[in-house]
Amino acid sequence: MALFRKSRDSRPSAPSWCAWFGPGEWAVFQELVRERLVPDYAGQQALSRSLPGGPAVEVDLAHLAEALRDQPRERWSTAMTEYELWWQDRAREAEALAALPFERARGALLPAVRLVQESDRPDEMTRALGDRLLAEVQLIGERSVLTVGTEQTRHWDVSPADVWSLALANLRRQPCEVHDMGPEGSPVLVVLGSGEHTAAHLLRLDELVARPAPYGVLVVAPRTDTLAFWVVTGMNVVTAGPALQKFGAGLRDHAEPEQRLSDELYWWSDGLLEHIVLPDLEAGTARGLGTPGRPHTIQATPRFLDMLHRLTPPQQ
Repeated sequence: MALFRKSRDSRPSAPSWCAWFGPGEWAVFQELVRERLVPDYAGQQALSRSLPGGPAVEVDLAHLAEALRDQPRERWSTAMTEYELWWQDRAREAEALAALPFERARGALLPAVRLVQESDRPDEMTRALGDRLLAEVQLIGERSVLTVGTEQTRHWDVSPADVWSLALANLRRQPCEVHDMGPEGSPVLVVLGSGEHTAAHLLRLDELVARPAPYGVLVVAPRTDTLAFWVVTGMNVVTAGPALQKFGAGLRDHAEPEQRLSDELYWWSDGLLEHIVLPDLEAGTARGLGTPGRPHTIQATPRFLDMLHRLTPPQQ
């Protein structure tokens, strides 16, 4: 009877940002992108394209994948044409943004946070937030966004440091609401109000905490429009951390694909952001640890472990 079993599709599965595609749909999607957008497409979510002689414009293919999700296969080519026209409009506006003199551009500069990509190259205009998140400066137009690189700062004859300083000053003027969602004494604080630039408030977390934090702050950045943190005050950090991570993961799961950042837990202290893994003692597992046989293991940097040691009461 084995002769009549249905063979499994051996083609690669779609990545998480378009997981609804079956292997066949993922193969067709990749071929369409190669034919119409990038000949050497290798399955990544983000692309950088430009009109001839124009600035590079970031393209998040999650938009396109979402547009095709409920479309019959025979409409995919038409949908791709519509997407190309939409992208060309954005690229033309990005050209106009790149040509703006600095005095006209300065009021539209804002920091933004995104996930690190394999294609990233060192640039004075990017700032690492741990090893998984990256901050950059964007010039915001009506329909398009231009990522400001070092070459653009040379065009403006302004230093990268000055552009960053101005972008952060603009961020401080954005609406920003900090909501207390936890018990008295150790609240979970959720930052909202700055739209897709809310997660960039990671860059000024010391200002938002607004209280002494000698043991640092646990942070989740699940999506571009939300940030949440918890000030470490005692050994309840080992239960607060997994709870905060679950909270963030739920927010990320309900975000649009282009809004999603990290579902992981971070610890901020002395201006440094570090990825950590705290065991979920209730579930008996450590999210993201990848060691099922050691469910109660903390995975963190020596700085974090030293902080835990300082929190631990001395043995009597």
